Amino acid sequence: MPQEFWRWFEKNLDTLNKFEPEMEDVLDSVSEALRAYNPNLAYEISQPSNGVREFVISAEGVIDEFKSVIDLYEARPELNGWEIIAFRPRMPLDYSINFSGLELDPKDLWIYWREEEGNFDLIIYFPHYNEEQGNTFVEAAYILLDMAIGEYYVAAGIRYIDHQKLPENPEENGLFPFKSLPEIFFDYIDRKG
Repeated sequence: MPQEFWRWFEKNLDTLNKFEPEMEDVLDSVSEALRAYNPNLAYEISQPSNGVREFVISAEGVIDEFKSVIDLYEARPELNGWEIIAFRPRMPLDYSINFSGLELDPKDLWIYWREEEGNFDLIIYFPHYNEEQGNTFVEAAYILLDMAIGEYYVAAGIRYIDHQKLPENPEENGLFPFKSLPEIFFDYIDRKG
């Protein structure tokens, strides 16, 4: 039950508010408490900003787990110094990520998209894409997509995602810079209603 997790959270609030000295132990205990509610969910805790930490509840992009995230979010108590967020939110695309040794900068990536039968389909193009590391590229792409449009919209708003090697002349091939994805996608959402 969501209330049990939040009771645990409130009971351990003092430790959570100053967890840096014992970070690993505290994060393990948060993971254990969240697993007791739903073992398929994940979380992130931010550093404090203006005295407020963010606690992000994630379904790891698995749409079947969205209801659990929403139920937990809706049961959240008011917690002084904490902002509870359902699903990984959008973030600025102004830095690169390193995922399993793969360095990806959004400014080097391109996309092709189409709207078909009311659905949004997407291909992401990487300069150094190769089949041997295909799974790593896919997982890294999901992190970048979460950053670009947010976890909820990646899972619920995109029907099809593919990953390809970037052609030599992306613009001549009708591709768009990855950084244009939020504008393109949310224009699609607005039109769809």
